[in-house]
Amino acid sequence: MRLAFLSIFSLWTSLNLMASLAPSMSIPRDASRKYLTDGIFDGGRAIRANLEALRFSKHPKEGYERWVFDFSDASTRTLGSLAPQFQVRYIKAGKIAKPEGGYQTVEPARIVITLKGISKNLLSRTQLEKIARKSNLVKEIVSYPPIEDGDIAIEIILKDSYPFYTHQPLKNEGRLVIDLSQNS
Repeated sequence: MRLAFLSIFSLWTSLNLMASLAPSMSIPRDASRKYLTDGIFDGGRAIRANLEALRFSKHPKEGYERWVFDFSDASTRTLGSLAPQFQVRYIKAGKIAKPEGGYQTVEPARIVITLKGISKNLLSRTQLEKIARKSNLVKEIVSYPPIEDGDIAIEIILKDSYPFYTHQPLKNEGRLVIDLSQNS
């Protein structure tokens, strides 16, 4: 238990340090197709909310998967009205050069979402495992326990390095959308 807490605390500390070193941008409000290979985006409001669901859909014709986080009001559980403060970070894969040429991935690319003020996290480990198995691009999804006052982190570990695009819809502020492109 103590080791698990220390590893979570270490992840949280390193993510906060990385966030302080790199400038973040406000999250886009439209669904553009300007895919990126790195970046830090901030959004949401300083409110308490529930994390209701994570869902995804495949769009093979267009070449991407869409991942959607749904939030609800902390007291009424009304969906789609507001999202808590969040940050989305794309962390590139850690690669080392092989002596015979090429490279080896030592740490996969991932997207880390930190959420502030989550009253209830309704995502279960079983749900996250099931949804990750259905994806062509995502290897694993990890939801870390609350760190302090409802602050949580969710890590989407990718099977390879994929460009991404994230936005918070203007008409439905209670959603956070992340599109992963199959085209590297």
